[in-house]
Amino acid sequence: MKRNEEIIDAVDHLAEKSLKFLQELVKTPSLEGDEKNCQLIINEKFHSMGLTVDMWDLPDEELKKHPAYVPTDYTYKNRPNVSGKLEGTGGGKSLMFLGHVDVVPTGPEETWELSPWSGEYIDGKVYGRGSCDMKGGLVSMILAIESLQKLGLKMKGEVYLHSIIDEEAGGNGTLACLLRGYRADACVQPEPSGLKRISISGRGAQFFRIIVPGQSGGTEYKHSLINPITKGLEVFQAVEAFSIMRESETSHPLYESIPTDDRSGTKVPTGICKFHAGEWPSTVAEQAVLEGTLECLPNEDIHEIKSRFKSYIEEWSRKDSWFKDNPLILEWFGLWFESAEIEKNHPLVKVLESSTNSVTGEKPNIMGGGGSDLRLPILYADTPTVLFGPSGGPIHSSNEYVNFSEVIDCAKILALLTVDWCGVGES
Repeated sequence: MKRNEEIIDAVDHLAEKSLKFLQELVKTPSLEGDEKNCQLIINEKFHSMGLTVDMWDLPDEELKKHPAYVPTDYTYKNRPNVSGKLEGTGGGKSLMFLGHVDVVPTGPEETWELSPWSGEYIDGKVYGRGSCDMKGGLVSMILAIESLQKLGLKMKGEVYLHSIIDEEAGGNGTLACLLRGYRADACVQPEPSGLKRISISGRGAQFFRIIVPGQSGGTEYKHSLINPITKGLEVFQAVEAFSIMRESETSHPLYESIPTDDRSGTKVPTGICKFHAGEWPSTVAEQAVLEGTLECLPNEDIHEIKSRFKSYIEEWSRKDSWFKDNPLILEWFGLWFESAEIEKNHPLVKVLESSTNSVTGEKPNIMGGGGSDLRLPILYADTPTVLFGPSGGPIHSSNEYVNFSEVIDCAKILALLTVDWCGVGES
């Protein structure tokens, strides 16, 4: 108990320093394809901690040959991963922390109350794109190891800190870590969870595109033409019907209680989120293009669900006289990944539960998560992996923030986890 108290105190003593570090990361834009400046900051930090540092560009051609590769329009030149290794004294289990610096686009900046890159600290919250997803979690995992170093504690097992790119685009940054040979007995990804839940699984997913044919012509002829927008709305409703069917017939114990975060949650989402038609305001479009995501639970195969969705769309469209002679085109593109999970009673989960309870006084819920790169260490490196990190809101939206108190508490939890999992060696 005394050691736990010392670790917690060490984290608190480094809190102010960590706040400034988090603000620096948030103030440094790291949109997909432009992560290097942020990674240089991480690289410098790892060196200052005395870690064995490895910074490298992702191997484009090697990645493309791997079955888990997610196609992307980006090149990986000058977009490095950064890894830091804390050497162990021997005889303990190894542990890997994995976080990402890439962030999603800001959207219109006028919708933000502050600059998306402000890093402002107001009322206990740090604001800016990526503050919650997931630079806050990155700081937590780094702070955890810094606190142990401050106390002079040596771990028996090796500890790896990975700052990767390309998570938002599907996870090729994590895949590159595995291809480089990084392995551990367990992995924690400090993605936002609010310290109230441990995600031990991830859904599978696939982007899809449906091309809806129509009849082009001037608006004066609209009543005699087949408008692909109108037909596209029918396709939209058909996909929604498929989603409702999937929701009712699909089950998994980890997904029966979905945290809604003040929104209506869905355990296995399928939906169209992008709709485009036409190039000119006074011309009926020749076609409409709908794009969306198809997902599956950990007890399902994404390839099987894709086949089922394709059959559903084909069968539905054959009932329509227009589509019967002018078929819909279904395409798979871009982001895809498999589902994965670990056992609910895995030792990693038990240790993390105990560490969380020591800091918050509460036992976190064990739940399923959405699509993430959690799948890659589990499926391709035999490394049990969980998602657990500080929360904030609204992720992927305007005015994103992270609760800094949770960044600190998460660091305390991860520090205790590291000690329990890796063991403490001789100083």
